[in-house]
Amino acid sequence: MYNVRVERSAGYAGIAFIVLTLLSAFLPGVSPQPSASAIEVSAFVGSHHATWLISAWLGFPAIAFFLWFIVQLRAFLRLVPGEDDGLPTYLLAAAIVMSTMILVDVTAQILLGWLAPVQLDAPAIRVLWTFFNAAGAVIFAPATIVIFTASHSARRHNSMPPWVIYWGYLASLGCAIASLSILFTSGFLQMAGIGSLVIGLLPFAIWVILASITLIREPRATAQTSV
Repeated sequence: MYNVRVERSAGYAGIAFIVLTLLSAFLPGVSPQPSASAIEVSAFVGSHHATWLISAWLGFPAIAFFLWFIVQLRAFLRLVPGEDDGLPTYLLAAAIVMSTMILVDVTAQILLGWLAPVQLDAPAIRVLWTFFNAAGAVIFAPATIVIFTASHSARRHNSMPPWVIYWGYLASLGCAIASLSILFTSGFLQMAGIGSLVIGLLPFAIWVILASITLIREPRATAQTSV
C-alpha cells in the first residue's frame, strides 16, 4: 500500500542531509589552502582536533539521509505512464558513487585528524592533505549526474515544478564547473576554494532542499505525471 509518510520522510531526510553537510563543512573553521605546507596543515588539524573529527563523523549520518532521499526520489520519478527511460536508475547509480566518494573523503579526514599532528612526516601529510581536497573536488562529478538526471527525468514527465527543474539544470552546470577546480592551484576556482562553495556546493544544496520540499508537498498520489 502506498504510504505518503514514507515519501515525505525522504524529503525531511534530504533537508537533514544538507544541514549535516553544511555543518560538517564549516564546523572546523576555515581550513588551510590545498597548497598549504605540512606545518600549517598539522598545526590546524592539531588545534581543531575535536571539531575536525566530529566534522568527519557527521558524514556517516549525512550519507544515510542522502541515500534515503535518493531512493524515494527515484521512486517518485519512476511513477510515470509509459516506459521507464532509465534516468531514475542512473540517478541512483550516481548517488551511490557520490556516497562512496564522501566515505573516501571522510576516511582521509579521519586519517589526517589522528596522524597529521604527531606521526606523519611532511611529505606524507602533503600527500594526504592533497588527497583529501582532491576527493572533495571529485564528488562534484557524480553530483552533476545526480542533479541533471533527476531534473531531466522530471522535465520529460512533468513530475516536478518547472522552477525546481530549471534550477536543477543550473545547479548541475555549477557542479560540473566546480569539478574543474582540480585544474587550478590558486584563484577563485582553486580546489577546495570559495569558488567550489559558491558555484558548486550552494546550488547543489538549494536543489536538494527544493527537491525535498517537492517530496513533502507533492507526494506521488498528487504529483502530475505525463509523457
